[in-house]
Amino acid sequence: MNKNYKYLSDEHADYIKNLIKKVADKDKSYEIFGASTHKYHLNETVSLEWVREFEKKYQVELPEEYVFFITKVGNGGPDPFYGIRPLSLEEKEYKGYYENLSKPSIYDDNYLQYYKKCVAFSEKEYLEEGSLEDEFFEDEQSDDNTFLDKKEEKFNGKLDEVCDIENDNNIEDNEQAFYEEQNQIFPTLEDGVLHLNTHGSLLILNGSRKGEIAYMDYCALELDIPPCLINMTFLEWYQNFFEEVLAGYDTYQYGYYMLGNENELIEKYTNADLETKSNIICTFFKFKSVHKKALSFLCHFDGIENVRRLRLILNFDVKKGLEFFDYFFNGDSEQIKIAVEACLSIPKVYRQSYYDKMLHFIYGDYGNFNDDLKRIALLFIRDTNTLSAGDLFAFLKNKENSESIRKTCMYAIGAARDKLKFVDTFVEILNTMDSEKILLEMTVILRNVQSEKIAWTYKKLIPKYQNSDNFLIVKNMEYYLKRLKDKEQYAFKSFKK
Repeated sequence: MNKNYKYLSDEHADYIKNLIKKVADKDKSYEIFGASTHKYHLNETVSLEWVREFEKKYQVELPEEYVFFITKVGNGGPDPFYGIRPLSLEEKEYKGYYENLSKPSIYDDNYLQYYKKCVAFSEKEYLEEGSLEDEFFEDEQSDDNTFLDKKEEKFNGKLDEVCDIENDNNIEDNEQAFYEEQNQIFPTLEDGVLHLNTHGSLLILNGSRKGEIAYMDYCALELDIPPCLINMTFLEWYQNFFEEVLAGYDTYQYGYYMLGNENELIEKYTNADLETKSNIICTFFKFKSVHKKALSFLCHFDGIENVRRLRLILNFDVKKGLEFFDYFFNGDSEQIKIAVEACLSIPKVYRQSYYDKMLHFIYGDYGNFNDDLKRIALLFIRDTNTLSAGDLFAFLKNKENSESIRKTCMYAIGAARDKLKFVDTFVEILNTMDSEKILLEMTVILRNVQSEKIAWTYKKLIPKYQNSDNFLIVKNMEYYLKRLKDKEQYAFKSFKK
């Protein structure tokens, strides 16, 4: 498509509209993520006078590219997710989304450092100890970061005051005071940003990154994973999405991968820093296939993202990928780690030939490896066609293995097709199981293993676990007994007929 347009001109707007039309024509069945919701529909534009009225009402100056979009392309429309919300003068339509638009944004070059401190401040254990560890204040700061320094100084003083609870019995009140003060001192993650859609895409409205996009995953926040700055302005984010779709790239992780084709990425790699090199390798996952030059590039294992390199080669050229996999799996402990971490990229049709090797791996024949690696190996074993439950019982029964990895082992056993052959072993494990979490998983995998011996064992165990916090153990056992009884009654009625 012709890109001979002036930036933010009417021709630029036409180019974007044409991009959307071409993608819509290509994706008529709405297979691209979010398309079934937005259906590539662009809303009507708004006038520049309307925009100024909005800015005056909410005391905000909207980024130039966004103003261009809503006045010349559409006030809302398709995007990489479920669609951009239309801007509205009536806040009640999006209650709460406009109230913090004019507040200072924390998204700048010191953002991640600032976020980590906010997380540290809110940890309850530090409240109970009455102080904060000095390590949270030893992060390097730029000389001109006076705003954060003043906030921190003020917070430290208030924290000492709030946390002086040695002789105070009302700890909850002190905690509440702490959180209230924290909210007053620290800008929130939603200050100074506009929620573009329902998928956590934020348009930064002020500060050094004004006009850029950040991704906020609310589930990730629960794990203290901060919003991601994707280093793209609004139009870079918006326009390049449709261009990448037309190029045939996988856009499911759009925004997290870098832009560009294979050759552009390879060219950038040579002089890039380690972080950028890592991002470049990860970006190759957006390609559905690659040329020989790119494959050769990936085959150069230079110590940067070797696991992802191997996964990518397995994706693009299975035969070559398996050659490298064999090389690593037969190497030293570090090379074995690379092979195991990449093994789930081996297509299922090829996995059977590695079944015995993976069994040897989990049983420690290749050395001592952590649970994360053994968990990957168990998931690999689970997806082989000839998995036998009997091959994993010894690992399951070994109480030197952690509860977590034994639970994964039980999950893997659930995929075995020969479970009925091992009813006596299952009964033995039921009677001696030392973990309710593993027992719960066991009641799940045995649902379709119809046996009077298992039923009798469940009847005996139900009183033992009647008051367990894992109430699903008893529920699953009762469900099993009910299904078995119903099946027997049906068989008896059929026999009488």
